[in-house]
Amino acid sequence: MRFLSTVSQLLLAGVAVAQGSSGNCSPSSSDVQVVEYGYALSYFLDRYYNQVALNQTFLMSATNDSDAEYYPNFQGIQRLNRLGVRAVQQLGSRISGFTAPNCSFTFPSASGGDEFVKNALTLESTVAGAYIALAGYTQAPEVSFLWARLAAEHTAHAYYLASNQQDVLFPANSSGLVPAYSPAFVLSTDSQKGNMGRYLGNCVTAPPAPCGQTLFIGPLGATLAANVSASAAASSSASLSASATPSPSWAKRALF
Repeated sequence: MRFLSTVSQLLLAGVAVAQGSSGNCSPSSSDVQVVEYGYALSYFLDRYYNQVALNQTFLMSATNDSDAEYYPNFQGIQRLNRLGVRAVQQLGSRISGFTAPNCSFTFPSASGGDEFVKNALTLESTVAGAYIALAGYTQAPEVSFLWARLAAEHTAHAYYLASNQQDVLFPANSSGLVPAYSPAFVLSTDSQKGNMGRYLGNCVTAPPAPCGQTLFIGPLGATLAANVSASAAASSSASLSASATPSPSWAKRALF
């Protein structure tokens, strides 16, 4: 009995030490910029799908429309994007200082359904890559969990669209995993794949990486290193992303 009592005391002491050393892992004010940027990504896609009257007539000109069932699937994608916006809003409501950005977006033009679907593929794959990278910009599990979930959601949308636009989705000579784009790179106004600055405008600013360092993104993983300027980090993200190509073919198309 004394042995069991001693073991119990040791276990309780271990729990107390673990609790004391775990720190505060809840979302904090340091996550405000991260969540506002994440909100802008979801809200942009939500607005993209609502800027035109999506109907069967409009989508009839899209490649492979008869098999893709674009109309009912886009209705579902619209619903899922609204849920994504709501999820970020709910997360933000628990963080002091969070304010949903008041964004004025511009959107890529589409003269018909085929161009609209192609643009949607590019945007979905870009936002998926943006959320993958964003998971590395927080130390709060609740925040990184949501970014991981949204990255998976938009990757699923991108694969659905790509499967009806392209024959080969997984090249045998791929040298990198699904692309990840740092916030500074996404907000750039350049026209490389992964850039969305010309459409997001000045809605949000790039959040800093945690721990006072810079997150360098490579073709397989990411590394925290000495802090550098946002422009240098974006350049690194671009070069490392380029070194990962060919990546999954649906993610290779430059943004307009």
